[in-house]
Parts: sequence; C-alpha cells; structure tokens
Amino acid sequence: MDLTDTMIEAPKETKREQAKARTCRALLKSALQLYSLEGAQGMSMNKIAKGAGIAQPSFYNHFESVEALENELCAQLKDSYLSPMRMAWINMLKDYATLTNEQFTQRCQQCLTMIFDSAFQNIALFQHLLEDRPRFSANRFSTNPENQTSSNTGLGNLIIEIQAEWTEIFIQGLRLSNRSFERSAVNLCVDSAAAQVHELIVGCHQQRYSRQQAIATLSTSFDTLFANFCKDATLVSHDVDRES
Repeated sequence: MDLTDTMIEAPKETKREQAKARTCRALLKSALQLYSLEGAQGMSMNKIAKGAGIAQPSFYNHFESVEALENELCAQLKDSYLSPMRMAWINMLKDYATLTNEQFTQRCQQCLTMIFDSAFQNIALFQHLLEDRPRFSANRFSTNPENQTSSNTGLGNLIIEIQAEWTEIFIQGLRLSNRSFERSAVNLCVDSAAAQVHELIVGCHQQRYSRQQAIATLSTSFDTLFANFCKDATLVSHDVDRES
C-alpha cells in the first residue's frame, strides 16, 4: 500500500507545545535585548525571565541555565549572520586570481556591505560583543585543527566563534581555487581583516566617516591583503595571472 502525504505528515504541535515554543522564543528575545543594553554583566536569569513575562522558576522549563540559553542564542545569531554571505565570500576567494581589479572591487564591496548591514541592524549588540570577547584563547590559535574546540562561553565568545567560522570560509575558498596553505597563515589573514572591519564599523557608528568611505578603504586594503596572502599560498595546479 502506498503512503500518501497525509499519512506520513508530521504530527501537529499541541497547544501546550506551541505555548512552550512561544515562551522559548520570548526568552531568547529577552536575552538578546538585555545583552544589547547591558552586555555580559547585565545577564541574569531573573532579568531574562522578567523580560519574557514569566516567573524565574519557569525558566528551567525551557533552558537548564543562562549559559545554555546564551549558547542557543549564539548559534542562532551566528547562523543568521553568516548564512547570507558565506557563499559570496567563498566564491570571491575562489575566483580571486582571475578577477580584474574592477571585478574584485565590486564583489568585495558587496560582501563588505553585507557585513556592515548586519552589524548596524543592532549596533549596540555588536559593540557589546566586541567589548566582551576574550582577548586570547589557546584553542582558538592552535595550528592543530583537533585542538580548535569551542569553549561554549555564550555570547561573550561569539566574535571568536565567528572568526573561527571565517577561517573555515577562507579555507574553503582557497581549496576551491586549488591552493595549498598553512592554517596559521589563514588565521593571520582573517584576524587582520576582522580587526580592520571591526574598527571601521565602530568609526562609522561614531560618525567619524561614512560607511561608503569605510567600505572603499577596506576593499583596497583587502585587495593588498589577499594578494600578499595568495603569494604565500601555492597553486596545486596551474597559476592564473591576476589582471592589473
């Protein structure tokens, strides 16, 4: 007997399950708003629960701890931030050697615009994430991929986790371009690029210069950064001269 779509349809959520899902979303939203206002120091179970309109003991019906909630929020924010731009950056790195200066500038500025747009959707959150990030992490800077594990320290670790994801994005683009490389060199390239982006986003927020000026400057800087990096990376197959 053939199974119809109706027969294999997933069971519908009960009203209780729907209510629980709504409360879970409310807790995540409350935590995001609280962190955007006060940073890591302001995060507490009582404040998060109050912002979601529930009693503090009910918090445990949804998350086992504030850290567990932060880790879930961290995962959602990272996916929301990286998903729209991941392939654009991978393809730009893959095609870098074959792009003219004009083509690179156009694609790089489009990629950078996505980063700036994402940051300015909640600039207060972005600033607190920069302030709360750990300055050093032994696992983060290990040249052995097996040692690069997440410490799961919640939102304060999000910038570090995103930079680790950027490393993987760069590596994927380089592999698709048939280049060999050292992970430590990719880490250096990513950290240099990230430091410039973070600084100029903050400068734009302070109205020291326009977003267009910042993106144009970053695009020129990235062309130089990528060119120097690609000189150190080796083409596995044939090399293609970059047009000047």
